[in-house]
Amino acid sequence: MIPGDRLGELVRTYDGRAADRRTWLWLALLGVASLALVPAAIAALHGRVWWAGVPALVLSMGFAGGVGWIAGRGLPRLRGRIVSLHTGGLVVDGPGGEARYTWDELESVTVSGVRNTAAERTRWSFTIVVEDGTVLRLGDDVPDVRELGEAVAAEVTARLVPRHVAAVKAGETVRLGPFTVDLDGVEKEGERLPWDAVRDVDIDNGLVTAHARAPRADLVAVAAQMPDALAFVVLCHQVRDLTETS
Repeated sequence: MIPGDRLGELVRTYDGRAADRRTWLWLALLGVASLALVPAAIAALHGRVWWAGVPALVLSMGFAGGVGWIAGRGLPRLRGRIVSLHTGGLVVDGPGGEARYTWDELESVTVSGVRNTAAERTRWSFTIVVEDGTVLRLGDDVPDVRELGEAVAAEVTARLVPRHVAAVKAGETVRLGPFTVDLDGVEKEGERLPWDAVRDVDIDNGLVTAHARAPRADLVAVAAQMPDALAFVVLCHQVRDLTETS
C-alpha cells in the first residue's frame, strides 16, 4: 500500500458506480414494464380488443428487447470501480479492495480500441502491468476510460523512454513488443529498416507502423497486441533524431 501523500494531488476521480446504478435502474424499469404489459395484452387479445391488445403486446416486446440489448452489452458489476488519478500515481478501489500505485511501479500499458460501426463508437480498454505482476484492466465500467488510459499511458511512456534511450546510446538493443530498436535501425521478425530508410513511425487506425521509404516494406503490428506502443513510437523518433545529429 502506498501512502496517499506519495501519490501527490488528486487530478480527477472516475467513478463507475453512477453508470452502473443507471444501467440497473433501466433494466429494472424496462423489465417491470414488459412483465406488466403481458397480462394486459393477453386479456385484450383474448377479448378481441385488438386496438388495445396489439399495441400492448408490441410495447411489451419492445421493452423486453431493451432489456436484452442492455444485458447483451454486459451486465454492470454490483459494485463499480472507482479510479482516482493523482499527479504521482493511481488509486483503484473496487470489489477486491483498494490498491495504490505510483507511476514508477507501472511497467507497461497496452491500448485497445474496438470500433463498433453499428453504434458508431469505439470501446476502449487499457491493460496495465504492475512491477509486482498485478494486471489492471480498465474498460467500459470506468467512465471516460479513454481519457484515463491515455493519461496513464503518457505517464508510463515518460518514464520508459528515457531509460530505453540511455540503453540504446550505450549500444544495447531494446525490445518493445515484436520490435527491436538500436542505433542502426528498427527490426521486426527479421525484417530490418535502417534509420535512413524510416520515413515515419506512428499509431493510426489500430496499427503501429514503421513507414519505410520505397522500395522497402513497412513494419506493422496491431496496437492492441503490443504493450507500450506509444513508448515505441516516441523512442523511434528520439533515436532516429539522435542518429541524424551524430
